[in-house]
Amino acid sequence: MGIGKDSGVAIGVLAGTTMASGCAFLMGLGSFPLMWTVSIGGGAGAIIGTAVPVLLKHRRKLREK
Repeated sequence: MGIGKDSGVAIGVLAGTTMASGCAFLMGLGSFPLMWTVSIGGGAGAIIGTAVPVLLKHRRKLREK
């Protein structure tokens, strides 16, 4: 049982927003830059969370051949 695209997106958004908010807090950003940082982090996490299951599935298919 592997991680699907839906789970990958959810985990990616959660990880991206959490990491981005922590970094923004450490940098002492104000409210508006904080929102941008968290939004960009969540978007990047969603993209990575979607790409990883697809790449792993492709890699698994190549190994089976």
